[in-house]
Amino acid sequence: MRKMALILAAVLTSATACSNTPELAGDWKMGGPYNVGKPCKIIQNGDTITFVNENGDKSKGILKDSTTVIATDWEGGLQGLLANGATRINWKNGTWWLREK
Repeated sequence: MRKMALILAAVLTSATACSNTPELAGDWKMGGPYNVGKPCKIIQNGDTITFVNENGDKSKGILKDSTTVIATDWEGGLQGLLANGATRINWKNGTWWLREK
């Protein structure tokens, strides 16, 4: 019985973690401070992400937690913070992306 309870707890924890994964896939735009409005894109499969910036450059990415992404191939691991219900990414280099509406 205890083993069954542990398995159930693990499944519930896993399901909760998956439900907290923000859906980022789709078309985005460069918000600024330069190249405003140029298209960007995010391709997502669970926690595995590919970022495509306004110049067409790609980076593998990871979802560090429910509010932080990392573009591992840019600037030694460029970190971005999700804002406004995951419709904005504030990158640590001072740029930001906005989700297409």
